[in-house]
Amino acid sequence: MRPSPAHLLPMPSDDRPLRVLHWPTDVGGHPSDLAQAERAVGLDSTVAVISRGPFGYPVDIDLNLGSASRVRRLAGRARMLLRASRSYDVVHLNFGQAFLPMLGPLGMDLPLLRAAGVRIFATFQGCDARLPSRCPLCCHGGGPCGLDQVKPRIRIARFVRRWSARTFALNPDLLDTVPDAIFLPYTRVDPRRVEPRFSKPHTGPVRVAHAPTNRKIKGTEAVLNAVRRLGSKVELDLIEGVSNAETIRRLAQADVVIDQLRLGWYGALSVEAMALGKPVISRIDAGQAHRIPGEMFAELPIIAAEQESLSDVLAHLVAGGFGPLHERGQHSRAFVERWHDPIAIAGWLSRVYRRPEIANSGFAPDLARD
Repeated sequence: MRPSPAHLLPMPSDDRPLRVLHWPTDVGGHPSDLAQAERAVGLDSTVAVISRGPFGYPVDIDLNLGSASRVRRLAGRARMLLRASRSYDVVHLNFGQAFLPMLGPLGMDLPLLRAAGVRIFATFQGCDARLPSRCPLCCHGGGPCGLDQVKPRIRIARFVRRWSARTFALNPDLLDTVPDAIFLPYTRVDPRRVEPRFSKPHTGPVRVAHAPTNRKIKGTEAVLNAVRRLGSKVELDLIEGVSNAETIRRLAQADVVIDQLRLGWYGALSVEAMALGKPVISRIDAGQAHRIPGEMFAELPIIAAEQESLSDVLAHLVAGGFGPLHERGQHSRAFVERWHDPIAIAGWLSRVYRRPEIANSGFAPDLARD
């Protein structure tokens, strides 16, 4: 059940910046990048996390509770809930999490925030709302993405959705779980801060970069098989276990980047690669096209491939079948500048925070820049 406008307390006047809290993770760098862009458009945005992730994304408040006892973690989260209710106008939840653990189907933190006059928004990012039917291997192993956590994840997603003024999803298949969420493009990188490194004609193998955070989910075995099949025609840079800055440096040296081959949409890595002016290969589920802006799908420059077809797709690319690599890279760069501009997305969200109904028509980059 969506909160009705009548139940949303008014926001502060336009002469004071909205105070926005992004909580509680830095997954994918999305909260950090979005908060930075929101500050650039005049919002007072803060990123607070329970504990920082492994890639060193910048945050403002790190509770550093990753290895803390259960009691200490609960106390820290409760203190942050109290702080949020007193110090912020908007709480933007990410990765399908709230402040306090739920008691079965019940949660008390978000109703308390709403009662305090705080507007709640939420962004779902991946396995926090993905159904196993979309990617069975994405639910392998333990942790929050494990198969044994599917029911709790769906329960939390529905709870968050109920108390949020609007919900967003970075991947279209997540609308299976949160059907009224609005698709939101990644804000992973500001193209103004990234100099493109378009591929130049050269002799020797085509340089292919692949940077899996999880080999099974990304379909790395298919990448390795395709590279072996093509032999000396390609050179693979398998990027693992390094910082985000080092990943970017190595992506810049590639001619083409392979993202993932199991999910139905491209990830933040593709955005980073396209900002650098690189052609990208990824699995794209055309059946999800109706869930994203039509113009965005029509302009999508990514070369679609399945695990089974990757060898043929890569061979076609090496033979020049997709056109000159630098031209493909220019299309990539232009796409990121239009659809993944964090300033435009933050400007749109700044209006959505005050008037949630604006989100109903979806993100439109040209209108967002008006």
